[in-house]
Amino acid sequence: MSIIPNLRVPNHEVWVTLLLLFCLLLFAWVRIINPKKIPSLVSGFFRSGNTGEKTITPDSIALFFIFICSVALLALRIFHYHGISTRFSKVEEFLFLALFVLGYYLLKTLVLLILGNIFMVQSKARDYVNEIYASTHLAALGLFPVVVVVIFANNVNESLFEKCMLLAIGLFYLYRTIKMFIIMMNRGLSMMYLFLYLCALEIIPLVLLYECGKGLNL
Repeated sequence: MSIIPNLRVPNHEVWVTLLLLFCLLLFAWVRIINPKKIPSLVSGFFRSGNTGEKTITPDSIALFFIFICSVALLALRIFHYHGISTRFSKVEEFLFLALFVLGYYLLKTLVLLILGNIFMVQSKARDYVNEIYASTHLAALGLFPVVVVVIFANNVNESLFEKCMLLAIGLFYLYRTIKMFIIMMNRGLSMMYLFLYLCALEIIPLVLLYECGKGLNL
């Protein structure tokens, strides 16, 4: 008797399985080298102060990589469900989406640091950057298992799944934005700095996401 695994992923998308396996190994590596990392992310996000997260560390980079992969794979899944296709292969679409997400966060970082220099609040701007990336690390913890389920599980109600995901992401995003706004205001960060940042790279993306959802009839 032989056991043959029956995965839902088509043969030409085996790379998805390998990518998710690599992300799982990264999770295990983060857990081993820094056992307090994940608990501190969860507790820090829901307490009133800063998480104290450092942006550029090996474990932080690993979690950010998992976040980018998870977001790109979820977006691919949504595009597939709504019949959105391009002339590119699935791998090329994934790479484009991953680079887009990476570029968006690098742009946010650049704008924050530039505004921090203009308003002479460099240390507070760096703290804000650290908190933004801490939220992506925490999001990776939730998005990764969701990606695994939606890719490999059968009989998933895709419409209900998308609505729940958009609601959860929206609440997470809103909570993080309000929390950081209050913290930075209490620390004396310029109202003009916060207003420019929120309008440029927080509110506009939410509006675009809402309009995209309306266009896809979500």
